[in-house]
Amino acid sequence: MDTLDQQAQRPDRVDVLVVGGGQAGLGTGYRLREAGVAFVIVDDRARTGDVWRARWRSLVLFTPRRFAALPGLPLPPSTDFYPTREQLADYLERYAAAHALPVVHGTRVTAITREGDDFVAETSRGSVRARAVVIATGPFQYPRVPRVGARLDTSVAQLHSSAYDCPDDLPHGSIAVVGGGNSAAQLAVELADSDPARRVTMVAPQQPWFIPERILGLTVYWPLKLLGILSSPAESRISRYIHSRGDGILGIEAKRAVRAGRLALRTSRVVDARARSLVLADGSTLEVDAVLWCTGFRTHYPFVQVEGALTEHGAPLHEGGVSPVAGLYWIGLPWQRRLDSSILHGIAADSADLLEPLLQHLGRVPATASDTMEP
Repeated sequence: MDTLDQQAQRPDRVDVLVVGGGQAGLGTGYRLREAGVAFVIVDDRARTGDVWRARWRSLVLFTPRRFAALPGLPLPPSTDFYPTREQLADYLERYAAAHALPVVHGTRVTAITREGDDFVAETSRGSVRARAVVIATGPFQYPRVPRVGARLDTSVAQLHSSAYDCPDDLPHGSIAVVGGGNSAAQLAVELADSDPARRVTMVAPQQPWFIPERILGLTVYWPLKLLGILSSPAESRISRYIHSRGDGILGIEAKRAVRAGRLALRTSRVVDARARSLVLADGSTLEVDAVLWCTGFRTHYPFVQVEGALTEHGAPLHEGGVSPVAGLYWIGLPWQRRLDSSILHGIAADSADLLEPLLQHLGRVPATASDTMEP
């Protein structure tokens, strides 16, 4: 297999190494390209957009087309109002091509260390040295499955949402969808509607917060944008309030399904399991034939082997994406700088903000307002 330096225009020594070729990495690449910085993006997938193609078949973004674009290229008008997984994956592929972003696919980073003032990344294609590194792999890498799942009888089918493709993946009968976010709500409705004989229960840790898709005929995102809420700083009062409420569920399909009796809802945490039953914190039990765990992901960056880069629990140490380790940066993290940092809309602003300290580290003059780098 070729090493990085054997690939045209992808040297083994660059100013900036971007780890991760999803939306956060591509948005960062756009900023670096506009600033004239030598960089390379490495991604372990075979094709740009594959991270979305691997999601469940019916996946539809809960952000409208206008708020699901990266800086420098809108989504095509043919895209559905709420983009599908395939539409977004194809858009990311077009985005990388349109901006000639140097993405090296099929390249897994196994270790990033510090050597003098440089970083050295060991990859499946060889090593690369960089003056700065941007970690753009996001927080959704390692599925989190509660340990109590191991106590269920082996006859109970268990699946994490990251491995779910369609309703045929799970048996008929009594199915528990454990989780209180958008994924749990979408998949609970899909499973409930797939077969009237299925008995589907959404087990949420607290009462779900359903947010209407439209207000006065407009997508809810427009009022949030016009009022400045969508891009409010992570430390602002409104952001802290929304953060404290937990994940909001856009749309009321699940709520309607509960009212219609097609979907059951239990608001309690799963604390134990016995044979073919889940034990909830309120003392009740739920007999199941299958469990779909929509319980999110855990933060885990074992390849980042730089002292001072991570907390004792393995989470990124940073302030607005800027690490205390000079030359190390993060992007695509929830609440990184703003309320919308975790969705595509926030990448434009977060990548622009990250560019200034990065250029200062490289000894370059920061971009000015006259530069053509509008989101």
